[in-house]
Amino acid sequence: MNRNELEKIVDNLDTVFRGDAWHGPSVMEFINSMPINVVDVKKAYSKHTICQIIYHLGVWRKFVLEKLNGNIRFDLVSDEENYGSEDEITKENWQNLVEQLKNNQRELLSKLDEFDDELLVKLVPGQDYDYYKLLTGLIQHDTYHLGMIWVLWE
Repeated sequence: MNRNELEKIVDNLDTVFRGDAWHGPSVMEFINSMPINVVDVKKAYSKHTICQIIYHLGVWRKFVLEKLNGNIRFDLVSDEENYGSEDEITKENWQNLVEQLKNNQRELLSKLDEFDDELLVKLVPGQDYDYYKLLTGLIQHDTYHLGMIWVLWE
């Protein structure tokens, strides 16, 4: 079982999430230093709050998990599916959002342990791209949204 390429991707997913990323603060480094008073502040120049972005990061891990489990029907189409409902994306629900994101990250890394490099060339169920594109895209997605969080924090 060859896992060389998948291990590199998993390492990048973990690094961008927990720390020691080359680009600067990771997802958890931001979360752990985030003052609670900024997480649900709506800025005129952004459609989303930090709470919504944290929800979004978590739900995209759920998307990958669903696809790894063969769920062809699971998708994220609406804004609410992607960024949460008004009840979910509040300062009062911040700890639940963070815990859900951390749980989804743990589950994703655990699930990826079941696969080898052959996964990377398989098409994602219900999509027209492979797992290599999905997993490396998740790393890019996290990095992009880290920039958004930084801008919203300021």
